[in-house]
Amino acid sequence: MSALDLDRLSDYLDGDQNEFGLDFAATHGFLCAIAVGPQFDKWLEELFDNNHKKVPADIIAQVKAWLESLRQNLANEEGISFPFEVEEADVESSLGDWSVGFVDAMFLNEEAWFAPEFEEQLVDLTLPIMVFSGIDEEDPQMETFRRNGQLMDELAEEIPENLNELYLMYHTPN
Repeated sequence: MSALDLDRLSDYLDGDQNEFGLDFAATHGFLCAIAVGPQFDKWLEELFDNNHKKVPADIIAQVKAWLESLRQNLANEEGISFPFEVEEADVESSLGDWSVGFVDAMFLNEEAWFAPEFEEQLVDLTLPIMVFSGIDEEDPQMETFRRNGQLMDELAEEIPENLNELYLMYHTPN
């Protein structure tokens, strides 16, 4: 397998030739959800909206290597580092795009993610991601969070550790 080349992936995912997939930051979020969450075998088809066979083979290999790298980092207790600067704790940012990708993947496998034994902890651990994704635009509490810059910064800082907690929740025996 070829070595992981994030520059190549970034060029493709953020470029005009990417007709079917998410952008670079959102793809990382999507893959993080696949890595930390319950098993979901149809992730590749979903990532490219069932057009994965139209995506260049080297890009598919790179995406698979990226997911494997994330899984390896989690298994080795190294955590997940973001391939972009979390400069602005805002919905309109790379972290906002990342959160949209994460939430997309999570809701594709909603039944497994929200299994009764995980639901309460899941809601707490994914709150920062939900805030940044912007999906609950109509929720007054979410809007209150989004208007508080300091709180947004604090929520952003929680995400990497929360990913570790999610991974442990779904990948270690109870």
